[in-house]
Parts: sequence; C-alpha cells; structure tokens
Amino acid sequence: MADVLHVQPCRPYILRALYDWMVDNRLTPQISVNVNCPGVQLPLQYAQNGIIILNISTTAVRNLSIDNEAISFCARFGGVPHDVYVPMYAVTTIYPREDMTLGMCMFPEKAYDDMFDSGVFPQPSGASGKARLSEVENISSEKRKGFEVVDNTDDAEEDRAQDRSQERQENRPQPRKPTLEIVE
Repeated sequence: MADVLHVQPCRPYILRALYDWMVDNRLTPQISVNVNCPGVQLPLQYAQNGIIILNISTTAVRNLSIDNEAISFCARFGGVPHDVYVPMYAVTTIYPREDMTLGMCMFPEKAYDDMFDSGVFPQPSGASGKARLSEVENISSEKRKGFEVVDNTDDAEEDRAQDRSQERQENRPQPRKPTLEIVE
C-alpha cells in the first residue's frame, strides 16, 4: 500500500500568483467567497445565495494579506470600513473583473476536507478555540432575503435584480462544506 502524501494545500500559492499577475497587468482582481464556510468574517448583509464577490485590488482594500491560511484586509462596505477575514477554503474563484475567462475556479483539496471532518479551522489572530460555523447560519431566513452581492460594475444593479429573481425561484438549503456551483 502506498504512503499517503501530507502536503499543504496549493490554493494559497495559486491565489497569490494569480493576484500578482492581475495587478502586474493592471487588471482588477476579484474573489468569490462561500460565506457559509466556518471562520468567514465580513458584512454578511452584502452576500447573496451564500456567495459574495470581493474586489481585492490595491485601490479597493487596505492592509491586504494573502497568507497560507486566509485572505484578510480592510475595506469599505456602504461607506463603512470593515475588517474582512476569508479562510482559504472559502475562496471559490479568483478572476479579473475585466475578463472572467482569465480567472480560475478553486478545486477541492484533501487538506480542507480534513479540516471539515475534524472541525478545527484557522482563525484570525487574536481568536482562540474551535471555529464555529459561519454566522450566516444563525441569521433567520427572513433576514437573509436582503443579502446582496458586492460588485461595482456598471450593470451590477441589473445582475442583482436577476439574482434576486433566481433566488425566489430556487429555495435550496445552504451547504456546510464548500462546494463548486456553476451558474450560467
């Protein structure tokens, strides 16, 4: 029987490389985040269908840190500054706003599956103990209806209206593990 390799996830390395490439090419890097993952800390009222799109360009955020455990930064939401903490396993895609085809979807990794099985997750500095499931699970379904995607593109309002319409038609339960969902 072959020995099982125990390696670090490659997601943080891929995210850092693509981020640097986008910045070097004067593109606007964005990430999509599954807000239902444990440890995600951001203003949840801006999420929609369990996903939020975050602009992580140098002009949109302050104190950006992309380390092996998480992406963290300070950004304004509705004009109010917030500290954002996104564990690596919650990032589902990275792409430039200018052309989505230049981005990449993140694939499942065994190390992240092991975290979910054990229930132990990385936490922001200063936090301790076992991470809890995202606060979004504690919000009543009545309050979740107002979640919106954060996106600054010109046709974002039209996209939001379409997303709200789809949300009313689909009433799916939110997954606990990160999953990839292709929406066309």
